[in-house]
Amino acid sequence: MPLSLSSSLTSLLNTLPHNLLAIDSYGFIIFISDRWKEFRHSYGFSPANERIGAHYLELFEEWIAIPVQLTALNESIQHILQGGRLVTSSEFILLTPDKAGRVFRLDAFPLLTGQSAGLQTLALSIHDSGPGEIRPADPVRVCHPLRPRHLSSSLVPICASCKSVRNSKEEWVSVERYLQFQLSLQFTHDICPDCIRQLYPKYAGALKR
Repeated sequence: MPLSLSSSLTSLLNTLPHNLLAIDSYGFIIFISDRWKEFRHSYGFSPANERIGAHYLELFEEWIAIPVQLTALNESIQHILQGGRLVTSSEFILLTPDKAGRVFRLDAFPLLTGQSAGLQTLALSIHDSGPGEIRPADPVRVCHPLRPRHLSSSLVPICASCKSVRNSKEEWVSVERYLQFQLSLQFTHDICPDCIRQLYPKYAGALKR
């Protein structure tokens, strides 16, 4: 059963100048601000899954135009819940009724409620970024020093064809796996403007010309 917020807290959240949605640690919606509802209505987004107790991914499945961006959003949210980030900010192309493919920014951050599970309650705030180029997400992370593991040389053997990397065990692995092991890096999926133009040409108009 989703958490519930106190009436005093919901009243306070409704006074904020943000289009605000709150979810619990499982991703279920526990609060929808009046401004969020006004935002959704003004852009004509479907309210079908916009209700208390619904999962936020069900809502954004209808709104986000490019599937890989939905994956990126979910990974960003999970990283916050797992303590890998403090807040995150991402840009998406959302399916407005006129199919204009406008760019919107979504900020996610912990919501301190005073309850024992307060740190696992997240606020999502969305707004129209206007026309312009989609930039890679620029998350604010809890900083941890990178710890290289056994980097014996500055030369890294990489396949000239598939770009796999040969590690110290003579195994050929992907660049992502190699960097995860060597530098303790974590990756989240995003999509670059060139790939948007190639894979989703009908949304290319949202990119800066």
